[in-house]
Amino acid sequence: MASLGLHVPIGREARQPWRRAGLFAAALAVSLALHALLLLEFPALPAGRPVRTVRPPRPLVLGEVRSQPDLPRYVQPDKFRPENPASFAAVEPLQQSLLEDLRAGAEAQEYAPPPPAEAGPPPPGPAPDFAAADLRQDVLQIENRIAAAELEALPRRIVPAVPRVAGAPDVVLPADADAIAAAAAAAAAFAGRADASIQPLSVLAGAAPAPAAMLEAATQAAPTEAERLREQGRMLDEQTADVTDLKPIEQLLAVSVSTYLASAENALYFELAISRAGSAALPVLPKDVLLVQDCSESMTRSKLDFFKEGIVEYLRTLTTVDRLNLMRYSDAPELCFADWQPVATESLAAAVQFTADMRARGQTDLFAPLQRVLQLPRHPGRPLVVVLMTDGRPTMGTVDSSEIIARFSKANAGRVSVFTVGAGDRVNAFLLDLLGHNNRGGSWLMPLREQIPDAVKRAARELARPVLANLDYRFSGDSAAEVYPATLTHLYLDRPLRLVGRCPAGQKSAVLQIVGESGAQKRDMVFALDLSEAESGGEGIRREWVAQKIYMLINDHLETRRAETIQEIRDLSRRHNVPLPYGADFPL
Repeated sequence: MASLGLHVPIGREARQPWRRAGLFAAALAVSLALHALLLLEFPALPAGRPVRTVRPPRPLVLGEVRSQPDLPRYVQPDKFRPENPASFAAVEPLQQSLLEDLRAGAEAQEYAPPPPAEAGPPPPGPAPDFAAADLRQDVLQIENRIAAAELEALPRRIVPAVPRVAGAPDVVLPADADAIAAAAAAAAAFAGRADASIQPLSVLAGAAPAPAAMLEAATQAAPTEAERLREQGRMLDEQTADVTDLKPIEQLLAVSVSTYLASAENALYFELAISRAGSAALPVLPKDVLLVQDCSESMTRSKLDFFKEGIVEYLRTLTTVDRLNLMRYSDAPELCFADWQPVATESLAAAVQFTADMRARGQTDLFAPLQRVLQLPRHPGRPLVVVLMTDGRPTMGTVDSSEIIARFSKANAGRVSVFTVGAGDRVNAFLLDLLGHNNRGGSWLMPLREQIPDAVKRAARELARPVLANLDYRFSGDSAAEVYPATLTHLYLDRPLRLVGRCPAGQKSAVLQIVGESGAQKRDMVFALDLSEAESGGEGIRREWVAQKIYMLINDHLETRRAETIQEIRDLSRRHNVPLPYGADFPL
């Protein structure tokens, strides 16, 4: 460059290269020292990951070391499978041995049943004033009721119909044909008061009164309504030997009447409850009691145990004048005794043992034991009471509930009184309810199985004292009342007899007669019912009447199978807002 004549200035840095090298070396040394310090003070940080502080583990210090013994190895036993024949064969001898020991222990214990309860005589009380309580005189005082209609409505015995003789008076004095002819001739000559309807009669016989007496009887003025009632009352003064062979017992009973007026229907509903009037008791009839227990596997062991407890309590209520028998059934019925047994220590002990041996097994044939009931001997004067304890679910034989009810009720014809007891949510309410209703009985259906013993004891208490059997009733002909049930139970001192009826709203009174058997003697009850003065019973009376009419219509459907009956049941339920009973068991 000097040859070209150019002059390049040289700076201070170019003139001192050693200074730059020294600064670089110093900077490098500081950088290395700083990085070394960072590496020593901080651990390596992984790139892209969160920083996590790791604490150093604390040292484990062992204070004492002990050896632990080896535990025995657990060996699970083989599962017992009943369907394995080899396993069952190995267990069967042990089971039989245990059963034999239990049976031997039970037989070694002596059973001493409590003495049977005997119905004692009723406590003495004041003699009833039968003259003051002569209800037949009250019957004759019913307003606007003629005596002839009363006699026709309340017959005391069946007599052949006698043709009416035209012109014959209602009441005549004993006379012969000649006396009647003389009286008629005298009447024709009596001051213009002759009556052409008076004619000689040749059918009368007896002592001939004086013509003057006959003339007075033929020409007297017509009696008033009150005089005619009094005259008929004198004729009906209770002379048992002359009037009737029925012995009245209404003085010993009381009837309570409650009503419900349905204005929209122009109808009056009423309920009658007949019970004993006081301490004076009717003679209690000796009875035959049959307890029938369902022992099929559908009962389950727990439910059957409750029934067995109730049966033992029922046996304690029987008296020495009663006779008993027991039946258990599953696929076939089995009786405890071949014939009726009197209530004694030996028969009660055998009955208790028969009950204890009941086991729940096998299928259910309900119709077979009912047929066996109809074959039992029946004795006049002794009501036959059957208490059937079951869930009402037959699985073999005749299983249709409607067919069982219809066939048994037709064959029984009210001769055997059947009561049913059931409990639980699977009980066939339709079968048990109708079976009792149609056969002079009733039903106790409980929601819980724990209530079974109390239901059986209640049945024993209410059925302990029958006083009137094979009841039949009728209302006076002009009452226009529709009354249910059609078939009554026996009359028990501890079980009120109930009827429900429906009549026109304007009806004020009615007359009820009930006839039954007390041993070999027939008895009757006649009640004059004042519907206008009865206490109000509420709408429940109408609902009960509707339920009783549905009973009647169901029975008509079971017998005839008419479609009109089904529609009538539905219309009745809808019109009175009463749901159809029995739910899924209803036969429609």
